[in-house]
Amino acid sequence: MLFGNQQQGAYANVQVQANASVSSSFELICMLHDRLELELDVLIFAIENKDYEKKSAAAQKIIEILSGLDSSLDLNNPNELIENIHNLYEHAIARVFTASKDMDSEIVKELKKPLGDLQTGWKGALQYFN
Repeated sequence: MLFGNQQQGAYANVQVQANASVSSSFELICMLHDRLELELDVLIFAIENKDYEKKSAAAQKIIEILSGLDSSLDLNNPNELIENIHNLYEHAIARVFTASKDMDSEIVKELKKPLGDLQTGWKGALQYFN
């Protein structure tokens, strides 16, 4: 695991910021993915416009969201899908850090596809279970 105990705090922080009145965990996950998509766009914009303050804030928010999403996974459940989602979240955290450090918006653009596909999957699960 990339962050360990910090994940629980990040998840709690993101949960409170997202919306306290969410009716299901699927709804919360979808809301967080919507915010993640927005912040990825902000990070791309900030990098390309050399807005260092906005870049740092967006990268930090993305990492917090990804950490929160990752900590919501039941990694004690031996499920390949859960492990793959966990690996994607950890990979994305590492790539966002690199993109921010190197001012490379292409790295962020590459992340949008797999994270967008996952977002679509979570929205499908929300429709199925609601």
